[in-house]
Amino acid sequence: MINKYISLSLHFRLLFYLSIGFIISTVAGTLSHEYGHYLVAKILHIPMKVHYAYTSFVGNTNITSREIILITIGGPIQTMLTGSMGLILLYVNRKKIINSEKLHLKYWLYIFLSMFWLRQTANFTLWISRYLITGNLSTKSDEVKISKYFGWEIWSITLVTAFIGFVISLIVIFTFIPLRQRLTFIASGIIGGISGYIIWLELLGKIIIP
Repeated sequence: MINKYISLSLHFRLLFYLSIGFIISTVAGTLSHEYGHYLVAKILHIPMKVHYAYTSFVGNTNITSREIILITIGGPIQTMLTGSMGLILLYVNRKKIINSEKLHLKYWLYIFLSMFWLRQTANFTLWISRYLITGNLSTKSDEVKISKYFGWEIWSITLVTAFIGFVISLIVIFTFIPLRQRLTFIASGIIGGISGYIIWLELLGKIIIP
């Protein structure tokens, strides 16, 4: 029965290339998320600086709570818009993709763009994991800050967007990725995602863009 939805074979050459793709996507996704904050700040004429995994205010700028929340919203919106753009491109090209036994590079690019939504799911998973380990719910994430600003439950936005990201990921994997390549894609996502996190957030990011 499972063979109807996923092939239990790995393609190691493709696994290598896709893992590299996920590493690059982790870095690109992190930086583009931060530039989402930066862009809103730029529009509001508020000086900010992008770092490897966060964006900071420059100088002693007098900023209102409304401006802060708009800047905070900019990051998740950028991530979800990029993911939605990838999903739209997949849908527009769905007939060519579904009928392909081997995906062209541009189709893999669309898939990686759509996987920007997976950031929401990953963040929620890490958030809950830290709670199970420490017993405390962190309030540092953008989604929690936005929920608190509007007086909603702190888990509301992060849970909803995490669920949407999970559903979109399932749709992409089981609709647009060829059957024989699905397990390889999932494995590369785990390998590349974890590797990208370690390489950028724990090692190189702090050196390149401190």
